[in-house]
Amino acid sequence: MRRLGLVAVIVIFAAPAGAQILSVPKGGLKREPSVFVGASLGLFNLQDVYDGSTKTAWGFSQTIDYAGSVEFAVSPGSAFGVTASYAHVPMLYVDSIQAATGVLTNGCCDAHVNVYTIGAQFSVGGGGSPGFHQLIVVNAGIIAFENFTSDRDGRRLAPDRNIDPRIGIGYGFDYGFQKMGDVFLVQEYGVALHESTGLSGGDRRQYQQQTTRLGFKLALGR
Repeated sequence: MRRLGLVAVIVIFAAPAGAQILSVPKGGLKREPSVFVGASLGLFNLQDVYDGSTKTAWGFSQTIDYAGSVEFAVSPGSAFGVTASYAHVPMLYVDSIQAATGVLTNGCCDAHVNVYTIGAQFSVGGGGSPGFHQLIVVNAGIIAFENFTSDRDGRRLAPDRNIDPRIGIGYGFDYGFQKMGDVFLVQEYGVALHESTGLSGGDRRQYQQQTTRLGFKLALGR
């Protein structure tokens, strides 16, 4: 009789416990997005660069750049990944003496160059949750110049390629949709350091980049 009573007590207390284990709170199975794929257009501005190896100065004009990113969520509202951009930038390519004095000695002309950036990126804000959020992005990597080409005759100009280290930070706003992802507007400020070859101690190596970027991120892996 005592054994039967003990079994009954165990069954009575085990039933609610089992119900608690099996029951799932409302929304408990909702998954946060784990991967974000982004694309954007930017109004790209780059400060003039003095290149000692070719004894030239590069004066850049505004243009549109195209960027993409792949990021992986590390916590709700923050993600880490890679980002890259491309722009075909109009420029004035002249020798450094002309840039300093206005006297042409061996300069060239109007030209274009392909400018690429690539780096690791960390972002805070947004993350696929609905509504408006502040958005901060930090990225570090390289900026590369390739295919300097004269507009006048299509002649290739030196150097063939130049790569500099770069770091950037951006601040803006993000609007998240329930399932699709986010749209964002960010003002990004970057700083790069040009190579010192052929430059004197007083020549400026640091140059700046500013980009106003509008884009979207698709949330995957829910």
